Amino acid sequence: MERSYDFTLPQDYKLVDSLTQTVTYPIRNAQVRNWALRNNCICEQTFDGRYGYLYYYEFWIDDEETIPIFTEFGDLHLSYTLLSDIPLKQMHHGQDFVMDFVEERGAYLYFAKGEYSLKVPKGHHIVVGFILDAGLFRPPANRNFDFLQHLVTAKKEQSSKSAKSITFRVGDITKKQLCLLFSKLNPNILDNEHMLLKHLIFLIQLSRFKVLKEKQTNLSRIDQARYLLEINILHQGAKAKLSDIAHILSVSRNYLNKEHKKNYGCTFHDYRHQILLEHIATVIAGNEKLATTAEECGFSTVSEMNNFIKKRTNLTALNFKLQQ
Repeated sequence: MERSYDFTLPQDYKLVDSLTQTVTYPIRNAQVRNWALRNNCICEQTFDGRYGYLYYYEFWIDDEETIPIFTEFGDLHLSYTLLSDIPLKQMHHGQDFVMDFVEERGAYLYFAKGEYSLKVPKGHHIVVGFILDAGLFRPPANRNFDFLQHLVTAKKEQSSKSAKSITFRVGDITKKQLCLLFSKLNPNILDNEHMLLKHLIFLIQLSRFKVLKEKQTNLSRIDQARYLLEINILHQGAKAKLSDIAHILSVSRNYLNKEHKKNYGCTFHDYRHQILLEHIATVIAGNEKLATTAEECGFSTVSEMNNFIKKRTNLTALNFKLQQ
């Protein structure tokens, strides 16, 4: 994707080959630039993908800094503040738009064309973001993302006014997925864009869950668990773990199994198998080779997938494929 902003540091900053500090989250195959001025150090890591432009900024600041940013055209961003001793603040010149980057909070943003100032206070800060293709939110899927439709519309119409969504929590699962993405980026392999898009979709779905959880306090714990499980199955297939769901919701696996059986007539463990089987059915129909399906669905081998299918349908993986 085309980068829509220019990150312009004051002239006193010098580009350096390396920093005395160690980057917290290195990104494989990223374009890296480092700047230093006295005791202020800044690292930029970027990766240009077809479906999203990834950017990462880590700041070690002893003297508060204000950084001018210019955007050439309006764009849609998904932003995560992974670390910040004191919130960073971005302001759009000539408008009353202000964005506070608060630690462990995320948000969707529409940055209109124009000049901005990013105020970086003393401390250690990490901001990660993606410039997104607004086409990801086309009908009918966009109905599930009503909290950011005003931003998608602003992007499509190239509105002159910047805007933001409500913020949502950034927890361990989000950080884990970002680190996984950072470790896998490789422009030299054919499926790199597919992998990047897959991770982006998971992060977008996870953000929707976080927003729903904070907006709808009446959403039951077990319904939260079901939604989380469904997006984890889509993303990880057989590698999706009930223990991860339990950890996010601060409950035990036993609690999830009991509550699910009470509300839906089967254990949460059984529901996982049901969703995974439905996922395999969707994937297997479009693949010529069983090995491809096994890999896409998170199984280590075709034999492992075959055993899973046979135990639940009494069919081999090949016969299961023929029935789809």
